[in-house]
Amino acid sequence: MIDLVSQYYDNPVNKAFMEDATVSRHEGNSICGDDITVYLKIEDNLISKRSYDGNTSMITTASSSFFSELIGGKTLDEALNMTYENTLIPEGFEVSPRRRRAGAIAILATRNAIHEYLKDNLIDTRDQVVEL
Repeated sequence: MIDLVSQYYDNPVNKAFMEDATVSRHEGNSICGDDITVYLKIEDNLISKRSYDGNTSMITTASSSFFSELIGGKTLDEALNMTYENTLIPEGFEVSPRRRRAGAIAILATRNAIHEYLKDNLIDTRDQVVEL
């Protein structure tokens, strides 16, 4: 696992501001000080493009990069059902329970960006995207 985290931290995927984003969402993690902004391009109810930027720790950078490869082409409904446990762990990205908040921040920001896009007046919480 450490190799996977190091690999994605050293060579982050999709870590950039997206000028033509359909929607973006900022989330912070007060425990570790991370903050992230997720940018989504949504076309025909699909996530066609995703990127992120912010002040992110090693775990947050690696998990956000890893997640950005998994979410492309997903429907909004599929993305709204993604959690740390059902998305990252089955794909081999698992960190200690203490670090899972950092690992799940991009999922939380993505789900809340979709809620903003849908204008459904919902806001997901960390408890909905990661089991502690």
